Amino acid sequence: MRFRRAIAIAVLGLVAAGCGGDDGSGDDAAADEGSGTAETGETERSTGSVDESTADGAADDGGASATTTTATTESSVTPTTGPEAPSDGATPLPEPANCEAVDPGNQRFETDAGGPTVRVRVFVPPSFDGEPLPAVVNFHGLGSDGLQQSLLSGYDGLAADEGFVAVHPTGAQNSWELAQFDVPGRDDLAMVDDLLDRLVTDFCVDPARIYSTGLSNGGFFTALLVCERADRIAAAISVAGVSHPEGCEPSRPVPFVAYHGTDDDVVPFDGGTSTLQEGGSDPIGDDFFAQSMPDEFAEFATDFGCDADPEVSDVGDEVIRYDYAGCDDGVPLTFYEVVGGGHTWPSSPLGPVLTAALGRTTTDVDATVDGWAFASRFSLPER
Repeated sequence: MRFRRAIAIAVLGLVAAGCGGDDGSGDDAAADEGSGTAETGETERSTGSVDESTADGAADDGGASATTTTATTESSVTPTTGPEAPSDGATPLPEPANCEAVDPGNQRFETDAGGPTVRVRVFVPPSFDGEPLPAVVNFHGLGSDGLQQSLLSGYDGLAADEGFVAVHPTGAQNSWELAQFDVPGRDDLAMVDDLLDRLVTDFCVDPARIYSTGLSNGGFFTALLVCERADRIAAAISVAGVSHPEGCEPSRPVPFVAYHGTDDDVVPFDGGTSTLQEGGSDPIGDDFFAQSMPDEFAEFATDFGCDADPEVSDVGDEVIRYDYAGCDDGVPLTFYEVVGGGHTWPSSPLGPVLTAALGRTTTDVDATVDGWAFASRFSLPER
């Protein structure tokens, strides 16, 4: 029953995301909720349940636990940390440290490297044995927070099953700064630099195997990291938001996947008026929401030298897959068109209860399980 209350809290926060968000306190709102079982329709996965210590005290930051059915990754990647002196003059990656002191479970830290304070939830899997692990950094949508994004995606449970670190930051003002919306006194790219460094030096994360994903505002931010931090992100998965802003020049081809619903009213699939503009339009917002999601993703394919016309195939009854072939360094780029899908996370355990507010959630693909199976095949090239 306590887990159902946690879901209700998350649902309220996610609905509020379309209405401008909250004051940032939501990340702690469900910290004392217990555990239970969440169903995803065709797929079940655990969402984690471990004790979490914070600077202000200890709390049980529970979730749901269930048997996991996952896609199989094509190969395991041998951890690499990069040489001490990169031959291309790039800044060396930090070395994993503090490994003997890292405990499994939920932990937290804060960073103000970009100006405002950003709170970061870190889940270390029970299988951690002192060897560096890969990590997925999962960015929430506008008005949401790290805990809600964890519940929405179920990434903590998959991390427990697959043996990687799941990271859920909460942005300043429950948002992420995008290239189209520069905020004075705030630099979220500098924040990410510090966040990634801290994961490596404080939580024994392999710097060559850090992956970015996110929903909506977090999906857009993940795309920005492909543009601006291709030297730190080994692969990327954007959900319900992808943009190729002016001046985007990735330093290398990045394996990249995006999912978007054709009936998304918050971020329209082919561009248009967003429900976030109901209070009135503005030139910047109008231009931003005029973006066509397939076209924005195709611009990354152009950057990476891929064939202009993607290979098209069906995935189940509701998803059309567009694979770009011939990309530089052989990197894969795939765009998933979710026919009839809303502003949702494919196969989210919360999908059924969010239908009225955010639209339909498909179970033909799984942005968490499939996203991890995709990203985990890759590591940063040696420097």
